[in-house]
Amino acid sequence: PPGVGKSYGVEQEIEKVQMVQMLGSDRLRAEVVKGSATPIGLYQTLYKYSDENCVLVFDDCDSILLEDVSLNVLKAALDSSKKRTIHWNADSRLLRSEGIPNKFDFKGSVIFITNIKFDKVRGKVKDHLEALMSRCHYLDLTIDTVRDKLLRIKQIAQTGTLFPAYGMTHEQE
Repeated sequence: PPGVGKSYGVEQEIEKVQMVQMLGSDRLRAEVVKGSATPIGLYQTLYKYSDENCVLVFDDCDSILLEDVSLNVLKAALDSSKKRTIHWNADSRLLRSEGIPNKFDFKGSVIFITNIKFDKVRGKVKDHLEALMSRCHYLDLTIDTVRDKLLRIKQIAQTGTLFPAYGMTHEQE
């Protein structure tokens, strides 16, 4: 559900890894994409972050999950085979002008954050979403019960972030 800290938690973990790796040469390359992405925009972004040490985070880019071409590109990126080749077999002046090939191997990782309930989606998109879930780790962070909500509140309070961010005393936190 909205507001449980999905985006914040993922961004914090990426920042931690990047800070540790600053001393090394094989630094994690990550990008958080928020908002909307067209199918060709998705293809371009996957190409740009196609190396092994890359992580793409799509945060509330729900248009990708609701459009056939985007879903097919995403399924190719998340294929469970050893070699994940993504193709763009439509003429594109944009790809040519940026030197992006019409196919490439994707070795990166993808995190997709959305509030869409996959089990509630109907129609043709449902089959695509089921295919995506079969190719990745899918976490449903539904918090429906009062117990779940209180556990989440306790978890946030224990991080120690309320004290400095909101000027609370440790007792208030």
